[in-house]
Amino acid sequence: MLNIFDQPWTLAVIGVWLELAVLIGARFWPLRFSRKHLLIAPAMIGLAFAVDYLVVTDREKVETVMATVVKASQQEQAEDIIKCISPDYRDRLHSSREAFSWFCRQIFSQPQIEKNWVRNQQLELQKFRATVRITVYTWMDERSPWYQGMPVAKTVWRLELSKQPDKSWLISNIELIELNDEPTDWTVSKEDF
Repeated sequence: MLNIFDQPWTLAVIGVWLELAVLIGARFWPLRFSRKHLLIAPAMIGLAFAVDYLVVTDREKVETVMATVVKASQQEQAEDIIKCISPDYRDRLHSSREAFSWFCRQIFSQPQIEKNWVRNQQLELQKFRATVRITVYTWMDERSPWYQGMPVAKTVWRLELSKQPDKSWLISNIELIELNDEPTDWTVSKEDF
């Protein structure tokens, strides 16, 4: 489905095609051509990017949440990650948002991550739910307890987000699917931290 709010380039390309049609038409009907017709493409392109800038879509909101979490984990800011977690959060290890928050604070109480690099992100968006599958390469901090065994980790995560009553998107579930190309069942012991 065509969505000009998510794809401003579509409207921009339409504007260029209209401009070409006007120029071809001016060739056949020169008396009907005016210089103001040359403003069609710039006006359409300007409109496309103005609409994209002014209207924040659900897709953009979800992508912003994902970027915030990746950046916050790299900067080891547990509180910034927790702000992105839904009040009804639940996963295999954590029965509530509070349990996940405690876990997150424990992880980032000591240096863990030097750098994150998002390799791939796939988003499946529905009206009130979104699923993101994200592949991240993580360079561990030299002070991390995992650095000796795994200086670089490739992880694949599946995150589920839910639309909140205020139209924001928050993470309602996180699952670690793969660690260094090996399937995982997200059963890391809390005692390891």
